[in-house]
Amino acid sequence: MSRVIFLILVLGGSAVAAENKNWSFGGNYRLRYENLDNPFRANIEDSDQVLASRLLASVKFNNDGVFGEFELQDSRTWLDDDSTPLGTDDVNPLEPLQVYIGWRNKNNFSAKVGRLTLNIGSRRLVSRNGFRNTINAFSGMHTSWIKDNWHAQTLYTLPLQRRPSDRLALDNNEIQIDKHYSGIHFAGIHVTREKQNKELLELYYFMLDEEDQANLNTRNRALNTLGLRLLQPKKLSHWDYEFEAAYQFGEARTNRSVSNTNDLDVNAGFIHVHLAYQFNSLWFSRIVLQADYASGDKDPNDNKYNRFDTLFGSRGFEYGHTGIYGAFARSNILSPGLRWEFQPRDALSALVGYRSVWLASDKDALTTANVVDPSGNTSKFVGQQLQVRLDIKLSSSIKFEVGGAYLLKGSFLKDAPNASPTGDTHHIYSQVVVKF
Repeated sequence: MSRVIFLILVLGGSAVAAENKNWSFGGNYRLRYENLDNPFRANIEDSDQVLASRLLASVKFNNDGVFGEFELQDSRTWLDDDSTPLGTDDVNPLEPLQVYIGWRNKNNFSAKVGRLTLNIGSRRLVSRNGFRNTINAFSGMHTSWIKDNWHAQTLYTLPLQRRPSDRLALDNNEIQIDKHYSGIHFAGIHVTREKQNKELLELYYFMLDEEDQANLNTRNRALNTLGLRLLQPKKLSHWDYEFEAAYQFGEARTNRSVSNTNDLDVNAGFIHVHLAYQFNSLWFSRIVLQADYASGDKDPNDNKYNRFDTLFGSRGFEYGHTGIYGAFARSNILSPGLRWEFQPRDALSALVGYRSVWLASDKDALTTANVVDPSGNTSKFVGQQLQVRLDIKLSSSIKFEVGGAYLLKGSFLKDAPNASPTGDTHHIYSQVVVKF
């Protein structure tokens, strides 16, 4: 099915582009195989594998300040079984991901309305997902205004709920168009001050408000997130750095259960910091010292909620590959690490990364695994992760990537009451991306 769609779009888009220079067509097709041994998720013992495909195809229009785009996403999986952590982050077949129209003027102001995907700031809170097989999308409006060294963005949206969501439909790659609900809103403002080759400053505020719908249960989150980011751009033979911190407040429930009507006061936060050096050498290597903290819920019985919510952000670029792995997220975590990046040639790049991981709160769960000890008697030490990745550009349109992770389980993943009784986790993947 994906191959048929691919051919139709390529031929149709090429014809459109040939007829009118105001139109352009492009996209990519990605096929990835993953294997995971010795799972780390709660109460799961079986090894796992998955074959995932994602087609993205886009037609854009741009003329005299008016612009628009239609983008199709087709995300599917195969080879999964009952224990595979399959969800809406894996499967989203034949979905109109973006359908919007926009306008821009000569004063560097632009606005677009419709179905949108968004990359904002560091991408830790709002992002267009990369490694993940599906992409966050929204219905609403986004504006952008650039003046001198300042860039202001605003958004008011209804987040799209990805479908299908039930296990049988996911297994069958069933086509169901995503939808938004009038009772779920996501809005914000993001301001950047940037000077060429000098420190970048970002200030932002995001608001997420949701309530249960007729056929959708939510955590009734009413979250406000305030944050700032300082970034020194990387430069040959120089040190660079990044600091980002956010504070979150409002109300939320601990789960989506209909019987749970207890709104808890939210008091949460996260901090990221790194210091890096870019070598001017044959390998153009870059070494990054980094640390991350995201709060966890301190006490499940105190009528307060302290677990940080990463909203619509990405995590793969920071915590390692996602897919059927995705061991860590920006919630209840304290983690220093080291990353070494290499790019000896334009067509070749590599990465080696190491992290040690502790829980921020010993009574809260490792959110990606649902492993928890509510008593807090188990050690906070989750484990150590070694990550590797190799990217090879075979041509201007074909890229091959291979990578993996080794999770040396710590006391928490061994001794918590519902921990998986397996050894250390290994994850490998390989993928090919064809651009058109």
